[in-house]
Amino acid sequence: MYQALYRKYRPQTFDDVVGQGAVTQTLKTQLLSGHMSHAYLFTGSRGTGKTSCAKILSKAVNCLNPHNGNPCNVCPACRAIDSGSCIDVLEIDAASNNGVDNIRDLREKANIAPTKGKYKVYIIDEVHMLSSGAFNALLKTLEEPPEYVMFILATTEPHKLPATILSRCMRLDFKRVPEEILATGMADICQQKGINVTEGALRLIAANADGSVRDGLSILDQCISGGQKNVDRADVLEFLGTVGEEVMLELTEKVVLRQPSEALLLLEQVFADGKDVRQFMKDWLAHYRNLLITKFIKNPEDMLNLSPENVERIRHQSDSLDLADINFAIIEISRTMSEAKWSTQPRILLELAEFFCWGRRRYLGSLTCSRGILRLVCLHRCFLQRKIRKSYYLM
Repeated sequence: MYQALYRKYRPQTFDDVVGQGAVTQTLKTQLLSGHMSHAYLFTGSRGTGKTSCAKILSKAVNCLNPHNGNPCNVCPACRAIDSGSCIDVLEIDAASNNGVDNIRDLREKANIAPTKGKYKVYIIDEVHMLSSGAFNALLKTLEEPPEYVMFILATTEPHKLPATILSRCMRLDFKRVPEEILATGMADICQQKGINVTEGALRLIAANADGSVRDGLSILDQCISGGQKNVDRADVLEFLGTVGEEVMLELTEKVVLRQPSEALLLLEQVFADGKDVRQFMKDWLAHYRNLLITKFIKNPEDMLNLSPENVERIRHQSDSLDLADINFAIIEISRTMSEAKWSTQPRILLELAEFFCWGRRRYLGSLTCSRGILRLVCLHRCFLQRKIRKSYYLM
């Protein structure tokens, strides 16, 4: 059976983990000195290596022949943990085992010494999903576990954990992996598989991964799933359901030139090609962010992850827009994206947002003192409301 890239290339040692140098160095130093904590809390966004590091740590503390803080991955203990047959390393999903009874069962089993390894390791993933009673049941064991027990808690939402849990763990924060590191890692994988991927395609995948190694490899997996040996930026755009920068420039230009009918026809053409509405909103918001950045940064090529030609086009369009127009569009599109999450007709909301962005330039762009006029209108409205309220109380 085919194995997904993010599973096939899961790191097996701390040296294989990308973008988390501070975390892996701390763990290796503790392993070499023998001063390991009894409870760790791994926090960070999805796909940054929390569970992978937890499994590597569980192998390292039980490895028979560790090398410079890394597990050897060849001894019986390492192979048993990799295959999932080691009963001394238990991985628990807190989302489905979040009750008091589950934690009580864990506490009873924690008192039993490990059968083969040196340590009994409990990896509790998504620990913030535990119930309040389950947290209380875990407190005492987490504070004073047997000397052969180690807890590794992983979560994407540490703010949901009680302070009593946080104070009993050594916290290590996993950062989002930079796009450059993601692109380099995916290029190495493509080279091993004999696939030619352009630099623009890799940078686009890395940008859409949003710092997640797993998301990036999943997108790459989709792009090469058809068996093609050459992947370019257009292929990635097709798989992502997104459009190129040229469409965003054209749509924004039609809004600037007050051509709502042509803008709607352009949207119709885009969605007729099967593009996702919510992804299109995300891309349009990113385009306005690019317009905002080019107003303040002289050479934003690396920051925007775009070609010099597209950066120049964005700069030209940014010069034709007021800062207030860009701010209004960013706020309006963001609000539309939030509402579209729960809507069955997100396209209508997008078209309405396009009208709002056009309408602002149509009706407010011709007013040289629009802010002052709007402020006077608001003050007059408040004055009338106070007058009506006062007359009501005098009756």
